[in-house]
Amino acid sequence: MAERSAVIGIGQTKYDAKRIDVSMPGLVREAALRALADADLRWQDIDAVVIGNAPDMFEGVMMPELFLAEALGAAGKPMIRVHTAGSVGGSTGIVASSLVESGVFERVLCVAFEKQSESNAARSCASPSSGRGSRGR
Repeated sequence: MAERSAVIGIGQTKYDAKRIDVSMPGLVREAALRALADADLRWQDIDAVVIGNAPDMFEGVMMPELFLAEALGAAGKPMIRVHTAGSVGGSTGIVASSLVESGVFERVLCVAFEKQSESNAARSCASPSSGRGSRGR
């Protein structure tokens, strides 16, 4: 019988436009903890982490995977970043699934996120009529 891989665990169940009560690593950790709980797994059960995020110039943070490693339980584990500037969510899932299906890892935590509200790219894309343009509201 052939082995199969499956995507289990959905981390985010509710979407908020803005969360000022938690940092970026905190938000990503919340999603990861929810996915682990949904899959009935613990950090120790994870062999590697695949993180999806926009390219650095869009995000405004250089190499977020480095400072998110501890928040995602990836300290000392392989961590792979995917960024495709438009299809990062789907591409991240495909990379994580391929790592499991190929037998490289048994369990992979896959997390994709975006946070573009504070970078220069987000400001330049905001419409002045929205009140979020160059005035930074």
